[in-house]
Amino acid sequence: MTKPLFVTICCLAAITAHAHAQRAHTPAAGTPERKAIMDVLRVPMEADLRQKVVFRVQHLRVIGSWALARVVPIRPDGRDIDYTRTKYREELEEGAFDGEGEALLRKGDSGWRLLEWRFGASDTEVPLWLEKHGAPPALNR
Repeated sequence: MTKPLFVTICCLAAITAHAHAQRAHTPAAGTPERKAIMDVLRVPMEADLRQKVVFRVQHLRVIGSWALARVVPIRPDGRDIDYTRTKYREELEEGAFDGEGEALLRKGDSGWRLLEWRFGASDTEVPLWLEKHGAPPALNR
């Protein structure tokens, strides 16, 4: 085996080992990490619904600098959103609306950044997002 090939193999092995060493976790409610992620998601959701929201978290996994979230927006008082008073009224009436949002985020030097966001669709694009951005597939487990 040539020296450059050996070095390349060793580097790839080290990168793979590092990636596998990062364990998936779900930040607990009330932790700064979870709050930071939810605050990033709140921006497009509140703009979309034109009202204040908090989230019922369905799925939240973090691996290293990656996060995947599935959330359901609710009113700050805990009541459900009345979607008949939003731009989603028609989709709701047609049965083509799902009140869940999905997001892929990446943490950088300035904090969490939203890479992909989808709300209201009855299907998912998460597998495509993970592949597109090179995110760990384990985020979706």
